[in-house]
Amino acid sequence: MSPQLVRLLTILLLVLIHLFFFRVIRAVWVGVRPAKEKLPKRNRFVRNDRPARVLVVRTPETLGGQRHNLAEELTIGRAATCDVTIDDTYASQIHARVFRRDNEHVLEDLGSTNGTYLNRQKVASATNLKTGDHLQIGSTVFEVMA
Repeated sequence: MSPQLVRLLTILLLVLIHLFFFRVIRAVWVGVRPAKEKLPKRNRFVRNDRPARVLVVRTPETLGGQRHNLAEELTIGRAATCDVTIDDTYASQIHARVFRRDNEHVLEDLGSTNGTYLNRQKVASATNLKTGDHLQIGSTVFEVMA
């Protein structure tokens, strides 16, 4: 092999090693960083007569019945910074989010590896949630309740 090719391969290897360490440090930082306290946004001119919706964990049974209020925005994933933290190896660090748009709750997958499912259908784009819908992230299943 020519010395130029060896030098080029050495540089490429060093770049890959640096990228790997950057990703590791970033993943650790996301998991260790303290969660930001989110205050609900209030608009005194918008009236909402709908009952407050919640996400209720259905499976796994060890977490069954846990309730999470659907406020303005709710993130779901394995990271400690998420509003709903799930211990599921099939969930991404920041897997999905539920947010309010036009007085409706909307589910959005945040580019997760294994996908987000709503009523057993893979979510491809932002989708409105209705009472009774089942949201699945990995092996964790939530039900939308009023």
